[in-house]
Amino acid sequence: MDLKCEEKQVTREKNPVVSQNIDERYHTLFEQVNAAAFLTSFEGQILEANQKSCDLLGYSWEEMLRLSLRDILPKETDWVQFIDEICARGGLHIEAESVKKDGGYISVEIRISLFRMNKKPVMFVLIWDITDRRKQEKRLRESEKKYHGLFEYTTDGIFVLDARGDILDVNTKLCDMLDVNKDIFVGRNLFNMDLLTAKSLPIVIAQFEQLLSEKNAKRYTTEMRTKQNKILDVEISSFFLVRKDNELDNFVLILRDITSRTEYEVRRQKEHDLLKTLMDNVPDSVYFKDEKNRFILVNKAKAVHCNKKSDEMIGKNDFDFMPEEQAKKSFEDDTRIMLSGQSLINTVEKLIYKDGSEKWTSVTKIPRYNTEGEIIGTMGISRDITIQEKAREELKQSEERYRAVFENSSFAIILTDESGKIISWNKLVEELLSMDRNELERRAVESLYPADEWEKIHAEYVHDKGIKRRIETKVIRKDRRVVDVDLSINVLKSIDGKILGSTEIISDITKRKKAEEESKRQHELLNGLMDSIPDSIYFKDDKNQFILVNKAKANRWKVQPSDMLGKNDFDFLPVEQAQHAFDDDNMVLRTGNAIVDKIEIITGSDGVERFFSVTKVPRYDLEGHIIGTIGISRDVTEWKKTMKE
Repeated sequence: MDLKCEEKQVTREKNPVVSQNIDERYHTLFEQVNAAAFLTSFEGQILEANQKSCDLLGYSWEEMLRLSLRDILPKETDWVQFIDEICARGGLHIEAESVKKDGGYISVEIRISLFRMNKKPVMFVLIWDITDRRKQEKRLRESEKKYHGLFEYTTDGIFVLDARGDILDVNTKLCDMLDVNKDIFVGRNLFNMDLLTAKSLPIVIAQFEQLLSEKNAKRYTTEMRTKQNKILDVEISSFFLVRKDNELDNFVLILRDITSRTEYEVRRQKEHDLLKTLMDNVPDSVYFKDEKNRFILVNKAKAVHCNKKSDEMIGKNDFDFMPEEQAKKSFEDDTRIMLSGQSLINTVEKLIYKDGSEKWTSVTKIPRYNTEGEIIGTMGISRDITIQEKAREELKQSEERYRAVFENSSFAIILTDESGKIISWNKLVEELLSMDRNELERRAVESLYPADEWEKIHAEYVHDKGIKRRIETKVIRKDRRVVDVDLSINVLKSIDGKILGSTEIISDITKRKKAEEESKRQHELLNGLMDSIPDSIYFKDDKNQFILVNKAKANRWKVQPSDMLGKNDFDFLPVEQAQHAFDDDNMVLRTGNAIVDKIEIITGSDGVERFFSVTKVPRYDLEGHIIGTIGISRDVTEWKKTMKE
């Protein structure tokens, strides 16, 4: 290289015309190169610069010639090491930050060549602005992060396959769904695994064929086999990943477990069939109305009473079948039920139809609710009691109301006489105690309870009070099984204070007790797990306040877990670190995207900065709304030190 430079210089000196042509070509190339170009001395002094360098850094050409290469490199650049690397390699190619005239920094790619000119070492420097490329790389990293979050946290199972059906990747949901570890999947061929059944294999193959021919595929309902040989009902959809050049890349197969939905649909169809059978065969008039009191379903008995067919009543209301005054009352009853949510039970009504016929009916109307608990209409059941009512109208009305409350109650009800003997009860008592009439009638009520429970009841059941509500106790069934119940006692007295008997209302709380015990057990397990894990674990609400922390988290701040509840990171961290944590929490709350294994520097209560691997995921309520975050942080300071070493 040195000889060639010397030869060029000699040629220029001997032949000025040649020298002038070479200089012109050099300057043309120097100005037209698509980069900021500099010619500098070995010490870095800029000897020549093109217009693009002036445009890039904001200097005039005269200002550029007064600068050194050091002036446009970051201040922290070790110039001695920088020159040593250039000498050792004969040049240098790096990505760095360049300093502009206004003090701002831009991302650049720098390529330096070292050679001799006039027997002196000089450097030819090319600088390209790579700001846009850096932004694109950042967007690509963010896109990959979003893809990973979607891939791992979706509620569907995902296979990524090549064109032969070899499994390239699977997400965690799929592993959980099929009860198979990820390392068993990757590298194997899907069609050689025992996951596809005779029913699902041709469907998956059809997915391939449809995608290849039509570039899209239909969604199918089929089945998959788990590792435990359990058959799952699944919904399958698929698509091809496409590269930038529109070339097909990998085949993506998505599985959605619809086993519960299928079971629900089967159960729903069965219930529909049972309802239809009941509606068509029950002798009572049964009807359903919408929020505007229009019939949406009536049974045969209701239609016959109105001298119509069932489908002829749909979309109409009582004004189409009853006298106006009577229809108005029915309309007001329905409206009141929808506004208050309170039912009408076995109300005796006298109906006069448009043909002049009269009937007495026992009517029950209750509100209808949707899945969100909103009232969307009413349901009515009316029973023809014309014959009985004409015979004993007043007596029957009283009896019907009494029996409706007694028999349709959701509680077991027992009536006793003045000596504590059972004289009446409803069917739920027989079901609760597994006893029949012969075993209950005239039985001492105290025999239904364990001896120690009766003493407790008797201690609280003071005749002078007359009533005692919600005593949690136990009753003994015929099979000697003890059942947890809630007991309310109402003492019946005459006007002069003489005890006539009592009413006992009993509610089976076995399921509730089990649920409470299970909840307590789960709470104990959670606390035990939380307090046994050395990592910091914490739960926050939607305002980023701590609602639960484990001992490891509290110990780091030398406080008790309860001392952190209701507080936030600003109560423990330096402001800058707390703001950073607060911003991350808000991002998770806002987007639902998790932060996984993010390395952060956290200053502890002792003032020492340590490195932590932090994971934050969103918390959801039963409706799928984000209500807070869960965080796990692990001290990785020693690991970081090891990595540096």
